[in-house]
Amino acid sequence: MNAVLESIRELSRPAEAASELHELSMRLAAFTTIPPEIQEPVRELTDAVDGARGRWSSIDPHYIEILLRATLSAQIALMEPGLPESRDRLRMALDGLAAAFDAIAEQEPVSDDRTGKELVTWLAEHTEVSQAELAALLGVSPRQFQRWLSPTEKAGPEGDDLRRVRVVARIVNQLRFSLTPAGVIWWFSHRVPQLGRKRPIDLLDRPERLPELIALANETRATAFA
Repeated sequence: MNAVLESIRELSRPAEAASELHELSMRLAAFTTIPPEIQEPVRELTDAVDGARGRWSSIDPHYIEILLRATLSAQIALMEPGLPESRDRLRMALDGLAAAFDAIAEQEPVSDDRTGKELVTWLAEHTEVSQAELAALLGVSPRQFQRWLSPTEKAGPEGDDLRRVRVVARIVNQLRFSLTPAGVIWWFSHRVPQLGRKRPIDLLDRPERLPELIALANETRATAFA
């Protein structure tokens, strides 16, 4: 449970935390009730959540809600560990916690602590389009994009350029799980009824429309896996 507790307290190693939670759920599957060797780590986990949730300002509120709901469900399950239905409730809670940490881990490549230069490199690695197309999406010249991408150049996106890079990276990170790399870039250029027939690329410089773009990207991903 080390990675789980560390992720809860310090927001680190979420992918490892998810793996440990999946493993704990599989261990629980071998029992009809909740044995003491499972109860102890789950109590450590729920205590850690209660002590650390005030420091989770950087986590998407949606994932915080999942973590808190799953933790509460685990606490309820531990009230009557000898019941088979409590064991089932706890398995569902552990799976919910693991799913939340998996989702948090997905956000790591584009988190706010990444520099603009790191985000530009990440975009180049996760999209199968030319540098010129990426530059156009980010609203800069191909030469400027190359300077940002070059490891020998100190120049990186700043100000409005950095804000646009962060927006694009965040949206790409959502879409890459449901569209092809080239399809992700195409998504920005097609007209969308939900946006009043506007193209997402036309709204990248309007901060007030960012929630709509993120919601649309999330909807695209959810529809793909429905």
